[in-house]
Amino acid sequence: MVPTALGGGSYGIVDDLYFRLLKFLDLGKPVAPFRVGHNISYMDDRLLEKLGTDLRYCWPGRLPNSPVVTGANGETFYDSFGQVWKRALPYYNAGDPLLKDADNIHEIDHLVHWPDLSDPRWMAGVVERARMLSEQTDYFVVMRMVASHGPFQTSCDLRGTETFLMDMALNPEYAETLLDKVTTVLEGLIKLAMQAGGKYFDMIELPGDDYAGNTNPIMSPAMFRKFIKPCIKRLVIAVKEHNPNTKIMLHSDGAITKLLEDMIDLGIDVIHPLEPLLATDLTAIKEKFGQQVTFLGGIDISHAMPGSREDVIAEARRRIAQLAPGGGYILAPSNHLQADVPIENVAALFQSAHEFGKYPIQAAEV
Repeated sequence: MVPTALGGGSYGIVDDLYFRLLKFLDLGKPVAPFRVGHNISYMDDRLLEKLGTDLRYCWPGRLPNSPVVTGANGETFYDSFGQVWKRALPYYNAGDPLLKDADNIHEIDHLVHWPDLSDPRWMAGVVERARMLSEQTDYFVVMRMVASHGPFQTSCDLRGTETFLMDMALNPEYAETLLDKVTTVLEGLIKLAMQAGGKYFDMIELPGDDYAGNTNPIMSPAMFRKFIKPCIKRLVIAVKEHNPNTKIMLHSDGAITKLLEDMIDLGIDVIHPLEPLLATDLTAIKEKFGQQVTFLGGIDISHAMPGSREDVIAEARRRIAQLAPGGGYILAPSNHLQADVPIENVAALFQSAHEFGKYPIQAAEV
């Protein structure tokens, strides 16, 4: 059977849809949110059980510098780096970057609040949940992202995306210094997670980085290899040094085909999301890389999921036909399911996966 997933760091459901699903499925009151400053804030095993998904999640604690504040301009909060975030439906977006005018490399240390990783609240509850899932269930146990953004995107949050891309081209020492400091924090968080529950984790999600737009990567493969690949390698090593058997997932939106070989070379086991874009040939990607890496995602959230029930069924069958033959595919949304998705379509997606995802699968059968 093709495994299915919902609830990961880059393939969950927005809060509004979660509340509607609770009512639709008669699941009672919502669970407590596991974080603030986001609108994907709930991890409810009852919902995953009802939908029949195969992955279950552990998640880190959060130590924001301030609570969410609601003012005349909407909600804001400060993350663990001291970066302000502002509500911009459906998500929170980074406000004025802390380092937007800090062109002196020495200002990096002083303007950013570098998190204190000695606080035990970072991984509070991780080992208990990981042990429970591993010893009392048959689910695939996943540690969610220890932070929402990886080395590249966090650097963009702190510096501004355009400015940081210019740094990579024209001020490489600055870019490398910022990336190194961010990676050190993320590496430390991953080590804390692995120390807490690593012996129970079947997979860990690396913090998400978006390296591409809808048609191409936003940096050349050479720039990726010079600046980003060494950072991701450090995160991979932090996982594998503790438990070589823990699989590693990397998320990057966009048309990432030109970067896939480098991702696989890093030791990435699972890649999300394989967005079904015009510039992305999923069949060709499966043929070229399907024996080297597992694909998670693929389901179109922009058109199919908000569409009709028939659209959803056709989408599930199409992705199974493209990505499941021979194994190595976990059916999941290509990003978070949004508030415009009819609740019936969520159920239809996973029902279709269970109906059409029985192995052995030949493309002609679906």
